[in-house]
Formats: sequence, C-alpha cells, structure tokens
Amino acid sequence: MTKEKYMNDRTQLLNKAKSALDSGDIEQFNIIKAEIEALDNKYEAAATAQANYTALQGSAVVPPVLQGMDGNLNTASAKPATVDMYDSTDYKQAFMNYAARGEAIPDKYRNEAATTTAADAAAVIPTSWLKEIIRGLKERGIIFQQLRHLNVQGGVEIPVLDLTPTATWVGEGASEDQKISATKTISFKYHGIECKIAQSLLVGAVTLDVFQGLFVELATEAVVAAIEKGVFSGTGTGQMLGICNDPRVTNVVELTEKEFGSWEGWKKKVFAKIGKKYQNGKFFMAQGTFEGYIDGMVDANGQPVGRVNYGITDGPAYRFGGKAVETVEDDVLSTYDAATNGTVVAVYMNLKDYVFNSNMKMTVVNWVDNDNNKKKTKVMLICDGKAADTNGIILIKKKTTT
Repeated sequence: MTKEKYMNDRTQLLNKAKSALDSGDIEQFNIIKAEIEALDNKYEAAATAQANYTALQGSAVVPPVLQGMDGNLNTASAKPATVDMYDSTDYKQAFMNYAARGEAIPDKYRNEAATTTAADAAAVIPTSWLKEIIRGLKERGIIFQQLRHLNVQGGVEIPVLDLTPTATWVGEGASEDQKISATKTISFKYHGIECKIAQSLLVGAVTLDVFQGLFVELATEAVVAAIEKGVFSGTGTGQMLGICNDPRVTNVVELTEKEFGSWEGWKKKVFAKIGKKYQNGKFFMAQGTFEGYIDGMVDANGQPVGRVNYGITDGPAYRFGGKAVETVEDDVLSTYDAATNGTVVAVYMNLKDYVFNSNMKMTVVNWVDNDNNKKKTKVMLICDGKAADTNGIILIKKKTTT
C-alpha cells in the first residue's frame, strides 16, 4: 500500500465519518471509525515491513575471501557504506550512561582536538534521535513550524531585501531611482538555548528503547518551549530577539478592558492598522485571553466575530474577525487579566516574517544545580532569531484607566 493510496482512502473514510456524525447516525460512525483504525494498522504494518526489507538489503555479510571479487554480490564495484559512529548501538548506550548517570563518554567518540576534560565535555546526540527531536519540533511546535528557517553564518549582514523580496518595473534606460538597493540589514549571532532536564527523570530508564523515548520527549518539549518564548519575549542579549522587545516594531495599540472586550475597539484600533499586504497574518494570545474576551464576541449587528470551530481530526480552530488565532502558553504572552499596564497581551503578524537561524545541531552537557543540589542534563542548541519585516507586526498592549 502506497502512502498516497493510504491517505486517499483515509480521507474518504473521514468524510464518510463526518457525514454520519452530522446526520446523527452514531452506529454508522462507529463502523467507519473501526474501518479507519483497521486501515491505520494495515498501513503501519506495511510501512514496518518495508522498513525491515530496506534494512535487510544493506545487512549482507560478505566473507573476506569474497571481498574484491565481482560475483553475484558485485562487491568489486560497490562502494563501502559510510558508517555514522554517532548512531551506533555502542554510542547510544554510552550516550545514555552519560546523560542519565554522568559516566564519561569514551575517548573514541570525543573530539581529540578538544581541550575539555572528560567530565565536562559535551556529548553529541545520536543522529537518529536528533532527527526524531527535529521532526517532533516541526510536528508539535506550532510556532516553530511557521517560522522562516535559515542556516547562515553568524555575523554576516543580510539585506532585508533578500529576506522579503519585492518586484519593480524596470524600463528601457532605467534611471537611478529604479535600481534596487538595500539600506537595511540584519545579522545573526551564536546564541545557545539551554534546556535543562533533571537527571532524576532519566536515571530510571533501564533499557535503551525506554531511554530513547523519554529523552526525545523531554528534549522536544524543552526546546519547543524555549523557542516559543524567544520568538515573542527574547531580549536579544544572549538570546533571540523577540517581537515584543524589538525596537523596530513601531505598530503598537493600547486597549482598555472595555475596548479589548468589544468589537468596536478592535475594529477601530487594530484591524484598521492592518495593511493590505499583511492581511495573511494571525493573532497570537494566551488561551485565557481568547476564552475570556474574544470567544463569543459579536459585532454591532449581533454577528459573531470571535468563534471556535470544532473538528473531528485536527481539534478546535480559533477565529477572530476572519483571522486565525493561535493560542500560546501564559509564560509566552500574559493573559489580559494578569497583565500589568503596558504589557503586550496579543500580537498580530505572519510568522514567516520572523527568521530562525540554526543548523539544528544539538549537544548534551551534564550540569550541577548547586542551589537545589541536583544533577541536570542540558540540551544545547545554537541558534538566533529576529524579525525580518516588522511593518506587518502589531503589538496589542493592556491599558489601565486612571
């Protein structure tokens, strides 16, 4: 079964399930639901079998006497496979002992040119585990997956024109004022995200499979949380420059509690500031802010402008004034009720206007929290981020009446 056929069959079944659910035929819905689950199991089994077959293709053992001979195995023309020592079972076991129990990584896996000692040297995350973490970031990091991703050298100034290109008419004998020039540039630095995991959470894993699942889960959650905070509230000093602290963002709106809870306040002060070319943006706010003020809001004619659409596959979708709403944790953007005067409580923007720069290489370092007398494991990610086009960003702040 190909992936395309699986997805097409599943989509058809989902449509039938929705129709049955909409018509109130619960019995038929349950029948179709069982068919979907059976289809999922069948595809998973087929995918596993295909993966096992692919692995078997590369696992043939060639006796030394046959090496170099052009027999059925065609070993004379075959190129030796490149072995990734950081993805071997031995290294994974060594990495587990290092991260969970503080045991030193064997010298053969360490950079010989490094000047650090075995006790404080960083350990490279096994290649396949790193791919799982990155895949998890893209699947679970709602903010992360919408950013513009780059991998450029730190310190190099990049014209903003290259990141947000524009097209102009150039006629015959173009004059100087028709030539494209970039006077604004941005550059990226090398900042490290430190995501600390208590070693007590890892030490209980006794098998490699259990440790892998636990470590990937914890590392993904930690990195997602750190990046989301950086995008909105990063200070730019030793970390990403967040939207709320970027001095280039000049579109700022202050709303009192009465204005924040009324469509008239939003329409006149916020929606009126959204330029035509920036209509594809979204609102970002805390869950409590949306639930407490936006959900159920109506206009002067009683038409709903803030609503939640419930689906059977992707979960609820939030909308406000025709724009999508993405809710974030309270430590990323404060709720309106908990915010103080002048605090950013909502942001309007297209996340593609924010650039995240990283080669996505991660390492792990053991670290001692002397204040709490605990050993912790730090997942280190070198990255930086800042907005490229700030013209379409609007910061909505709380304003208290006096």
